[in-house]
Amino acid sequence: MNGNGRASWAKAYGWIREAIESGQIVMGSPLPENQLAKEIGVSRTPIREALRCLEQDGYVTIIPQKGAFVSRISLEDLKEIYDIRKLLEPFAALTAVNRIPEEKIDEMEKDWKALKKAASSGEVDLSKVSEMDYRTHMTITDYGTNKRIGAIIANYHAQIQLFQRLSAQSLANIFETIDQHLEILETLRERDAKGLSNLLYEHIGKSENNIMKDYFLRQ
Repeated sequence: MNGNGRASWAKAYGWIREAIESGQIVMGSPLPENQLAKEIGVSRTPIREALRCLEQDGYVTIIPQKGAFVSRISLEDLKEIYDIRKLLEPFAALTAVNRIPEEKIDEMEKDWKALKKAASSGEVDLSKVSEMDYRTHMTITDYGTNKRIGAIIANYHAQIQLFQRLSAQSLANIFETIDQHLEILETLRERDAKGLSNLLYEHIGKSENNIMKDYFLRQ
């Protein structure tokens, strides 16, 4: 693939992924190649390649003879993935707590406080909330001594990002998640392994409950 082809593929991939994550294209919706090519301004070939990669990443389901569709997330998916997170992330925190550099904690805290200030002014960016949520959790997990835990969590990246968007649909939920992460970072700064592990478990459980209450129970 030449430079123009790679640029077109990246453009198509980014456009479709953002549309799915933002809810512009809802779960179960068809993704017709011709229409996408027209909207994005590329040919069908990069659209086809982008859809294949999005399928590998969990965003898209391709059904032979029918085409591509935005993957559906079920209540069972939610429970299974959050069970995995509640088991693995608090465990990883026990060994990560003394390994994360102080400057990394400062950086994450600065970003969360900036996001809180922006949200207080009415500037709400759900993609930023979910991105920072995922980055904070993966930073803690990646600094743990068991590297396979990070690989397992990263394998569910697409679903976790979508769930985090659903968890932050209301302004109240956004402030809640910001405050929870600031508390997590303060506990991390204190190098309180048990406290950090417990906070992560509670935070992940609250996120799961928000999604069930605000999304699945309204279906």
